[in-house]
Amino acid sequence: MTSMAKLTGLFRREFARRLAAEDWAYTVGSRPPMYGTLQVIASKGPISQREVADIILLHPSEMVSMIDGLEAHGMVRRERDPHDRRRYQLTLTGAGLELLGRFDVVARAAEDTVLAPLTAPERATLARLSAKATAQISLS
Repeated sequence: MTSMAKLTGLFRREFARRLAAEDWAYTVGSRPPMYGTLQVIASKGPISQREVADIILLHPSEMVSMIDGLEAHGMVRRERDPHDRRRYQLTLTGAGLELLGRFDVVARAAEDTVLAPLTAPERATLARLSAKATAQISLS
């Protein structure tokens, strides 16, 4: 297994462990792609469901289910695209932005745990190199 796969796996496991301890995560039906979905909608919205699915590599039928749940909980607004009435555009609601903030807190704590063995300069180097390696797929 590559070092990147190990690091990613450690983060995912720690993130899931911490999320499982949060009552709010259970209440909104949190599942792994929800955080990424919210991040993409926040940074690129209004955006179509299909575009979000393509960015986070989620099957379109799974994306529909995810958005249905987020919409039912008042986190996402789904509106017809004024330029193409066949498509829906997604935007976050105030509650969706608040939920994204909660996910961010859990993600930062999980990252701190996983990267605890690194010094501050090593973390800075890792952050710089990660940003460089992922620049072509940035969500912002």
